Amino acid sequence: MMFAKKAFVLVLFFLHGYGCSQEYKITDQIYFDVHVDDGYLGRIVFGLFGEEVPKTVKNFKEIALNGIDGKTYVGTKFHTAIERLLIQGGDILYNNGTGFSSIYGKYFDDENFTIKPDSSGLLVMVNHGPNTNGCQFFITTMAIPWIEDTNVVFGKVLKGAEVVHRIEHYKTDVNDKILRNVVVTGVGEITGAPFYEPSKNYELTLWAWIKAGWFPLAWSFTILAFFQMVIKRLDRYIEIKEGVLPTQEKDKKA
Repeated sequence: MMFAKKAFVLVLFFLHGYGCSQEYKITDQIYFDVHVDDGYLGRIVFGLFGEEVPKTVKNFKEIALNGIDGKTYVGTKFHTAIERLLIQGGDILYNNGTGFSSIYGKYFDDENFTIKPDSSGLLVMVNHGPNTNGCQFFITTMAIPWIEDTNVVFGKVLKGAEVVHRIEHYKTDVNDKILRNVVVTGVGEITGAPFYEPSKNYELTLWAWIKAGWFPLAWSFTILAFFQMVIKRLDRYIEIKEGVLPTQEKDKKA
């Protein structure tokens, strides 16, 4: 009964958050094909908010499709992951999180903070202080309200949220650097008419977490079921050893 109440509250929370979400125009779509080690992991499709932050979107799109001095996002790594927070990539210079470069120079200014980082799956600029945006970005895996006045949100994940969450759960070192080789191997543009999308996307987050975690979840339930069976058999064994069976207990009470 308690579980049902909690589940009901969770559903209401998701529906409420989705209904209250502000809509923004998706002006451009860019996709990343991602490999981990030697295997294909999947495709992430980003919708870019070119109406709210046109300068930031232009920078990301130009680097993705044409590059700076021949360097695009192809070959860059998702180098950092913090579980239940974000994954980070986009360092076209050093591929380790220390490089900054933009189509406007080394840095460019914060455009605005109109769109809030209040959901999973948002595309956000990396900086190391005010007005120090470059080529790096991160993808939120939860709401991060404490950066709403420091980091520019300029897009969202339209497809491939499960890929993001898989990357998020890879093992990292003490500095949150991913221990596996997670590389962008292909980049392209999806053409089409602009359309509006809510910045929040709870159903994407919910289903992505389910997809990403189905195996450990299933394995946990299997282990629990096994131990429950063992405990029942032990109880039965003890009853037999003591010479008291459930039917005998009923007879005694009668």
